[in-house]
Amino acid sequence: MRKMLLVLFLAIGQVLVMGQGAFADLLSENRGQWEGTGVLESGFEWPIYVNFLTNTAEVYTPDDGCQSIWTFQSVSAQMIKGWEEVIVGADRCYVGLKFVVTRYDEHRLEVNWFKPNGMFVAEALLWRVQ
Repeated sequence: MRKMLLVLFLAIGQVLVMGQGAFADLLSENRGQWEGTGVLESGFEWPIYVNFLTNTAEVYTPDDGCQSIWTFQSVSAQMIKGWEEVIVGADRCYVGLKFVVTRYDEHRLEVNWFKPNGMFVAEALLWRVQ
């Protein structure tokens, strides 16, 4: 009876872990602090700092003093998609953008921002803060 209960608990635990897959993979591998450089289509560059949390990220761009929260819509092994809410600096920053985070290479992540109509706005390369 004990063995059956143990097997049942292990099976339930595995199902629960698999059920959390929406916020696993790329996000779970890359939680923590990242920094990089953003670039607008015009070529204008700015520093960006991102702290990936469990199911959101905190974003800070010091040149314009903007702070944002990223809410994740979907997370897979290849990408994180969501929307950005500017909480400080809405008068100085793009508001209402969507973003996509993908792995650029072994050590960097790429972020692309889009307007709600799908038009590209900017991109950034991020590397982990040690």
